[in-house]
Amino acid sequence: MISVIDIKSFGEYVSAMEIAPLMGNKVLFRGQKKYRNLLPSIARKDSHVNTTGNEKRMLEQLLLLGSSKLSENDHNEWNLLIKAQHFELKTRCLDWTSNPLVALWFACENSIDEDSYVYLFSADFGALPDKSKSPFEQPHVCIYQPSFSNERVTAQHGWFTLHNYDEEQQRFIPLEELEDSNLLEYRIPKEIKKNLLENLDRCGINKSTLFPDLSGLCAYINQKFT
Repeated sequence: MISVIDIKSFGEYVSAMEIAPLMGNKVLFRGQKKYRNLLPSIARKDSHVNTTGNEKRMLEQLLLLGSSKLSENDHNEWNLLIKAQHFELKTRCLDWTSNPLVALWFACENSIDEDSYVYLFSADFGALPDKSKSPFEQPHVCIYQPSFSNERVTAQHGWFTLHNYDEEQQRFIPLEELEDSNLLEYRIPKEIKKNLLENLDRCGINKSTLFPDLSGLCAYINQKFT
């Protein structure tokens, strides 16, 4: 059962994060508008479909059609999968961050008029992937830190969970339904989101710092002045 905490202020959220070091070897955070359903994009339409073959074909197409935009390192299946996730190809990866303030920003941004959620996921080192196997052959949900150099991933302290298709249940199982998942849920009410974003901005967490390119900077300036 997931423990649920209602957040009433920025200070309360920061204080709530003090529990993180006590939760496990590696603690990750995810901010989102939707309630639970912690599934990767490839599984959200129908979690019962085994998409493994289709995912492999999608990556083959990415290599074939995007060869001029990919490096030699991207021919490694792990690197290609993570790059595909970064550029919004549907994959079995789900975005997380090791920074709770980054997760809070993603929970609040572009959803001022509705409640949002931050999830804390505590994983032990048994959740690390077996890199000698394909990402499509992992027997359980893994945590994975991208190794390729990218300003956005670095700025967002990016991590991923890599989800497996469970042959016994014949579906991708949402993270919150796994028996051994260690999750906390923080509900972010819509009434305090504007104040939270202002406090995050003072802490240097905003569109321009999380998306460190001209488009991110221009979006930040638009928010400030229009």
